[in-house]
Amino acid sequence: AAGVVAGLAYFASKYNFNIFVTRDAVNDEELQPGWQYSYVPSICAFCSSTCDILVETEYKNGYMRALEIDGNPLSPLNEGKVCPRGRAGIFRTYNVDRLKTPLIRTGPKGTWSFREATWEEAINYIMQNIKQLNPQLYEFLLIGGGIPCANYKPYFIPFTLGTQIPNINGTPMQTCLFSD
Repeated sequence: AAGVVAGLAYFASKYNFNIFVTRDAVNDEELQPGWQYSYVPSICAFCSSTCDILVETEYKNGYMRALEIDGNPLSPLNEGKVCPRGRAGIFRTYNVDRLKTPLIRTGPKGTWSFREATWEEAINYIMQNIKQLNPQLYEFLLIGGGIPCANYKPYFIPFTLGTQIPNINGTPMQTCLFSD
């Protein structure tokens, strides 16, 4: 490997060829005239690690749009690193194929037959099915995740005790942060 690099460097210097790709500094005005660019600190919510991130944004006339997600170099947790899943989080918001409305199944499972519904219609559909099943409280499962569990723990525990729902689970990878 060292020989290959040395050979490339020799030929690059002999024939005045730049093998190293460099990029000049980008003038923000060249990107979008009149837009302001900044970094907004946030937290990635894709998994239980809750890494600290910086979201590069553009802003103009009251409209802000996220451009890119990077790790926050000031974070003692992830030290400026973020996984590919976290970096791709921008598509969670801007993917043209993302679901934007509730869907109700119209065919058997596995046929991918759905129709769009309003939120009120979807909630009523869920409640109707729950009433038909007539489940016992122990058959319910309250699902949370790293961020919801940590932030709403003071509300989750009284709610589960009051409703007698004994099943609590966190997503995507761990049991909830209910250690007390």
